[in-house]
Amino acid sequence: MHKSAAGCAVVVAAALSGTAQARSIETMARRIPVRVLGGRLVIVPVTVNGTGPYPFLLDTGATSSMIDQALADRLSLARLGTAIQETSTSAQTVDLVRTTLALGSVERDGDVICGFLGAVQAVDPAIRGVLGQDLLRGQNWWLDYRGASLVEDTEGDLAAIDIGERLSVHWHGGRPAIDAMSSDQSRLRLVLDSAASSPVLFRPPLPNLRHAGAGSGVLTTLDGPATVTMAFVGPLRAGRASIPRSAAAVFPETASRRTEDGLLPTGLFEGIYFDNRSGEVVLNPRRAALSALR
Repeated sequence: MHKSAAGCAVVVAAALSGTAQARSIETMARRIPVRVLGGRLVIVPVTVNGTGPYPFLLDTGATSSMIDQALADRLSLARLGTAIQETSTSAQTVDLVRTTLALGSVERDGDVICGFLGAVQAVDPAIRGVLGQDLLRGQNWWLDYRGASLVEDTEGDLAAIDIGERLSVHWHGGRPAIDAMSSDQSRLRLVLDSAASSPVLFRPPLPNLRHAGAGSGVLTTLDGPATVTMAFVGPLRAGRASIPRSAAAVFPETASRRTEDGLLPTGLFEGIYFDNRSGEVVLNPRRAALSALR
C-alpha cells in the first residue's frame, strides 16, 4: 500500500511488579494467529458486525480501515456519505459505511471506508479489507513475524517487562514513525508500515544516502501499480537495531505531500511491540515473554 485465541495460564511473576505479578499471560495478552505473505504482509482475522472472521490486510501505515465493496453489499452495511481518501499518490472521493470491526477483543464502531480493493486482492484474492490505525492505535500490540501471530496486550502489562530498547514514536497524520540514522548521522523519519513490502521514500534521498541507482520498479498502491525510480538506501540504524542496505522506491517530490520521509516495512524485523499507551515501540523485542503463549 489491511477469533480470538486463548493464551496459556503461566505467571510471569519474576518479570513483573505490583498487581501485574498476580496476572497470568492469559489475562495479559492473547495470541491471534495470522498469515504472513512473502515474509512481509500480514493477514489478520477481523469480524464485521459480528460475522466472519474475514481476512484483512494489517496496515499500520493507514490511518483508516477499509472494507471491500462486495462484502459491504452482502452485509447490507448502511451508507454514511463520502469522504476524501489520501494515499501516497493521490486523493479521491470514497464511500463511508457504518459497521463494527473487531480484532481479538478490540472493537471499533463507526465509519469505515468502503471501496474496491483490486490492487490489494491482486496480492491475495481472499482479502476483504484493510485494518488501520483507527482500530489499532487504542491498544498495545506485539506483531510477531517469527511466530506468525499478533499478540493483543489488552492491559498493557507486557510494557512492564524489559523486552528491549524503546524508541519514541512520532505520529504523522495518524501514522507511527521512528527516526533512522545513516552512518554519517543523516536522519530519515520513516513510518512503520506493515503493508509495505519494501522501503519507500517520499522524495529523492540525500546524496549521502544514495549508494547507487537501482533502476526502476513497480510499486503497487491502492490506486494500482505505478512505475517508480529505485535507489539503494542504508544501512541505517534505529536505536541499536540495524536496517540493512536495501532498494527503496522513490516518489517524485511532487507526488507526495507527506511530512515524513518514507515508509519502513515492519517485515524487516523479527517482530515489533507497539506500546501505544506510552508512544514507544520496541524493535525485535526479546521473545522470552512470548515463550509460554502457544
